[in-house]
Amino acid sequence: MVVKAFDAMSATITVTDNGDGNFTAAIQVKGETGVDSLVSRAVMFYLSTQSDGSDLATNSTDVTSLAIATDGLAIELSTNVAGVLVSESDGDIDLTIVVPTTKTVYLVLVLPNGKLEISDAMAYNAS
Repeated sequence: MVVKAFDAMSATITVTDNGDGNFTAAIQVKGETGVDSLVSRAVMFYLSTQSDGSDLATNSTDVTSLAIATDGLAIELSTNVAGVLVSESDGDIDLTIVVPTTKTVYLVLVLPNGKLEISDAMAYNAS
C-alpha cells in the first residue's frame, strides 16, 4: 500500500507545568524513519478530559486558552479545543495551554494512520 510513509509517522509530546494552570506542550513530529521530521507536517489535534482521548474538552469550562508558544502553526476548528497543527520544517510545535482550577485535560494528536498520541495529564494544581 502506498500509504506507508503516513503509517510510519509518529510524534512525541512533552508537557511542562508552568504553574497556575499554565502548561507548555512541546511536540516533536517524526518522519518515516522515526527521526525528527525534516519537513513541515500537519496533524489533527483535540483536547480531551479523558486519558484515553474518548471525549472532547469544552472551551471555557475545561480549557481557557490554547496558543502557539514558539514553534508551529495552530488552525483552530473549535476554539481552544480542536483543529490542525502544522510543524516547522524540523517537526517542532510548541503550544501553551491554560487549564482552569480543578480541571484536567490531555492533548490528543490524531496521526494520519488513525493512531492517537496522548499527552500526560495537564491538571491545575492550586497550592
